[in-house]
Amino acid sequence: MAFLADAVVTVGVTFITQRKSDEELRGLVWGLTRTDARPEEIGPGDRGRYRSPAVLGTGALVLATGLSLAFI
Repeated sequence: MAFLADAVVTVGVTFITQRKSDEELRGLVWGLTRTDARPEEIGPGDRGRYRSPAVLGTGALVLATGLSLAFI
């Protein structure tokens, strides 16, 4: 019942609300990344290797695996 109620509300809200513009979504969704930004808009901190999704994902997997093994 809860899933059905959630599905009905989700579909209802989707049809009622207005679509966000691309400018509001830039940098938030994968399809509108900041790669098209001018070089002066991208700060030196935005290019850090630690901000890479691959590095963050690998770190999360290593941490989860380590904690799982520690509490077996």
